[in-house]
Amino acid sequence: MPLTKGNQEIYTHLAAIYDEVMRDIDYEDWADFIDAVIQKHHPDAETILELAGGTGSFALSLDELDCYDITSSDFSEQMLDVAQSKGQFKGSGVKWQQIDFFKIPSDQKYDVVLMLFDSLNYIRDKESITNVFKQVKSILNPGGCFIFDFTTPQHSVKYAEMMNDQGLTPDNYRFVRISRYLEAEGIHYNEFVIEKLSDDKQNVLERKHEVHVQKTFTLNEVREVVEKAGFNEVVAYDDLDLIDATNQSDRITMVIQ
Repeated sequence: MPLTKGNQEIYTHLAAIYDEVMRDIDYEDWADFIDAVIQKHHPDAETILELAGGTGSFALSLDELDCYDITSSDFSEQMLDVAQSKGQFKGSGVKWQQIDFFKIPSDQKYDVVLMLFDSLNYIRDKESITNVFKQVKSILNPGGCFIFDFTTPQHSVKYAEMMNDQGLTPDNYRFVRISRYLEAEGIHYNEFVIEKLSDDKQNVLERKHEVHVQKTFTLNEVREVVEKAGFNEVVAYDDLDLIDATNQSDRITMVIQ
């Protein structure tokens, strides 16, 4: 995920604990779903660009299907460092690239562009989303598609308190996450305190603080942006199911062309 306006420091310190924060995510299941979506809507697709790919877990899972030429990107150097290390360990063919999705390079085109795990929600105004979408449109091959997901207000209302969390990584990073949702503003805050512990875990060697700010969007709001950016909506799916999303969906995966 990129560094965004108002979030200039995010995903620098979080890279050390990101995989622990996301420990409950079934990346293989997510990759199978996205593969099914691609095969349904663009079965001839070969090249994929993932925006805001984080530490690469999804790209590596998708690469295991051995169907695509995948480039995974993120703006955070720290996140990419973790991703590259994981890719080297697995002997993966995924290519890694630093990209700010507000300034997508236009020198290469792709059959599919992905932006998953509610990365869209980090863009907090519709004008900026429209700008990102237009850039994505410019790098798609003819017939290519853009697949992205986002969380709705219902998601944050249901799950904000459940996202309060704490944990410890194998390399002695301890974290606490405080999650809160301001329903009237549609703003979801995730505040992290991250501590590097000594080998015996008795002393705090370093303490960092990050605040992540996301904006929730309704299905109709995103549809307005899709149209304004010059895309056509192919389908909107409910979460990770091949069934149509509704205004009551918590998470929505959209395919646009």
